[in-house]
Amino acid sequence: MDNEIKISEEFILPRDLSAMAKTFFVQTEKPLRDGKWFIKKGSTVTGVKAIAEGEKIHDVNRLIGAYPLTNGQKTFAQDWYKCRGTAIITNGTETFINCEIHWYQCANIGKVEFKVKIWGEKIES
Repeated sequence: MDNEIKISEEFILPRDLSAMAKTFFVQTEKPLRDGKWFIKKGSTVTGVKAIAEGEKIHDVNRLIGAYPLTNGQKTFAQDWYKCRGTAIITNGTETFINCEIHWYQCANIGKVEFKVKIWGEKIES
């Protein structure tokens, strides 16, 4: 674990990757926006890519208002990224699906509002 950085209870990044890592490890189930599905605990989100940043994010003003810093100050538009990646999701049963997910990310806040954009095929367990 010496070559890893723990950024929260949910995620671990390899130390040699930048903040915009190509993959990240999910330690606890992370709920998706619909509340019925979760990113599978112990899985890795792969193919991470920033698809929009700053003012190019349609919801950036809502994000700034909804997610203040811990000291109460607002974030700036240029702090936010919209990202995508591929993850295994589950609904709590033995159903696992490989999907493309999208989320918003801010350096001082973390990853928020995960949602499925492209549903993949069911994975046999």
